[in-house]
Amino acid sequence: MTTILYGLQVTIVGLVVVFVGLIILIGCINLMQRCMAEFEKKKIGTPKTQPEAAPAPAAAAPAVPASQANDGELMAVITAAVAAMLSEEKGAPVDESGFVVRAVRRVSNAPAWNRAGREEQVYSRL
Repeated sequence: MTTILYGLQVTIVGLVVVFVGLIILIGCINLMQRCMAEFEKKKIGTPKTQPEAAPAPAAAAPAVPASQANDGELMAVITAAVAAMLSEEKGAPVDESGFVVRAVRRVSNAPAWNRAGREEQVYSRL
């Protein structure tokens, strides 16, 4: 009987320690969130001077293959979606969200089966 009571005590102490640790983590995350929100408010509060965009000269569009044209449209749609999501989080209009695409590069052209085979070979040797 004492063995069962000892086991229950250890279980209860373990659960209390885990939940106290989780509560402390929640508190730390909330504190960091508040600090970052204050930092963002100060950052947004300062007026930004944005350079005026010069009008682009009208030029004839070069012939672009259909796949590249679709890639450009896809990038534009994804960029607009990310900008809208970030502006919602900041509570600012999309124009003032500060989101800028600096570069676009393809991560991988390999088919999924190619990657799966490579991973299988790597993990089989571990």
